[in-house]
Amino acid sequence: MKKLSSILLLTLGLAGCESTVTLPEPAHTPRIALLYTLSDQPLDTSSNLMVTRQPFVSYSQRVFDTKALMGRDDATIEIEDEGGTVVERFKAGYPRKQNVYGRSSGYYTPTMGLVGQAGRTYTLRTSMPGFETVESTLTMPTKPVIDDATFVVRSGGVLGGNTQGKARLTITLTDNPTTANYYAAFVRLLDKQGKPILNSSIYTDFEDQNSDFEIGRFELSSDSYYFGNNLKPYADTNVSGKQFSLSANVQYYVGGCYSSPSRPVVCQELGYVEVKVSNMTPDAYRFYQSSRSYNDTRDNPFAEPAPLAFNIKPGYGLFGGAADATYRIKLF
Repeated sequence: MKKLSSILLLTLGLAGCESTVTLPEPAHTPRIALLYTLSDQPLDTSSNLMVTRQPFVSYSQRVFDTKALMGRDDATIEIEDEGGTVVERFKAGYPRKQNVYGRSSGYYTPTMGLVGQAGRTYTLRTSMPGFETVESTLTMPTKPVIDDATFVVRSGGVLGGNTQGKARLTITLTDNPTTANYYAAFVRLLDKQGKPILNSSIYTDFEDQNSDFEIGRFELSSDSYYFGNNLKPYADTNVSGKQFSLSANVQYYVGGCYSSPSRPVVCQELGYVEVKVSNMTPDAYRFYQSSRSYNDTRDNPFAEPAPLAFNIKPGYGLFGGAADATYRIKLF
């Protein structure tokens, strides 16, 4: 027992010691970092999803660099088709006058109106002063097939503004058997004129114990500008070539009323639930899956390393593709 006590005292004494360890900084060559998803639809300026569907260009930093990472507005970005013809060029800037949550530097707007076509191959190439040119190639996926979608209110109401409630959302699709498919589902609330309702939201009901939560199963994605945990892709591993349904209990809030100095109070009345399902490229699926793992584990010192997957070479980031199908559920 005396020997055991001595060992414990020695252990506690060592635990109380402090020492400074100098870690050598890994060598680093700054490289272009880019995030962009090519869509088969024209750019929709009414959706927050547009932020990931414009190029955002920045650069990598040293491990111990503490400066805020900023976007770069001096990049040259082009997209070529299979024959080497330039089919899209971009200019620096955001297509709306206001900034995106105070951030506008680094975003680029298309100038030639390219919409990706299923089965076509596109190569994105980006250059920037002081950096090595980067590129990435993808083949556009096929459009999802939405057979049906339902929105059943479980509690609360759907009339007028300032309404909140709970509902059951079900989306039925037929999977393409010839390819691997990676789906993400987004939902937004529209008024009776088909315009997005301001100050409204709809999201997975995490408080409901009956929601269908399983590892690797379907969760509703958000069109938030932040790409990390909000995009939740679903792989067709268990449903390849079949008709299947994605279901989730959701909560919704309808703000509905807004005003400005130049106009009186206007109230939008809920008329539609719009479902958008994206089929993304495999690289995009891997990127968003790894970004979720990265954000879920970055504050946990005991977690396994979760590096980001990327396909921008010799830089960092994602050139992804997405084909969209939209289905509107009329409520009245």
